[in-house]
Amino acid sequence: MKRAQQKIQTRKNLFQAAIELFNCTGVEKTKISDIAKKADVSTGTFYVHFKSKEEIISAIYYEDFNNYMCNKIQEVIQLNLDWKKTLLKIGIFELDFAKKVGLEVTTIAFVANLQANMSTPGNHSKKRIFSNEIKKITDRFSNNNPAYQEFESIIRGVMLTWCFSNGKIDIIKLGNSLLEKYMSNL
Repeated sequence: MKRAQQKIQTRKNLFQAAIELFNCTGVEKTKISDIAKKADVSTGTFYVHFKSKEEIISAIYYEDFNNYMCNKIQEVIQLNLDWKKTLLKIGIFELDFAKKVGLEVTTIAFVANLQANMSTPGNHSKKRIFSNEIKKITDRFSNNNPAYQEFESIIRGVMLTWCFSNGKIDIIKLGNSLLEKYMSNL
């Protein structure tokens, strides 16, 4: 494997290990050495990629989320569905990612992203590459100019509601219900 590919694979392994451990033992109780061991790398290798647990959480919600969503969006586009069904599937994929990474990581990511946005307004949107693809879909098929903001608000609102309920609500069920109601009114 080439060095660049190995670096990408190592980051993926670190993401997967961190997510699994965070969901199992919690962020606070998870040590960086635990993440490294689970990813089958040295602790030093972890620090080559990330400065802290907070940084890997941020990377999970930017880098890993971007990669996941870009792949899922391409899969959905290949299905040639109408734009409303396309958006519904994309929205469910976003919520599914939040569920996969877990309540604690999602909550921490929200807090960190909101704080970062206070010091650098708009930076959050710039880091979310897949959001541009969603905006293209809404702009292409909807005469409703705020469709993108409305869609994003529903998704973020469902994620936050899930966080505030401490995971007691079914994030996918709630998201699907709200998105279907929203799409039927477009």
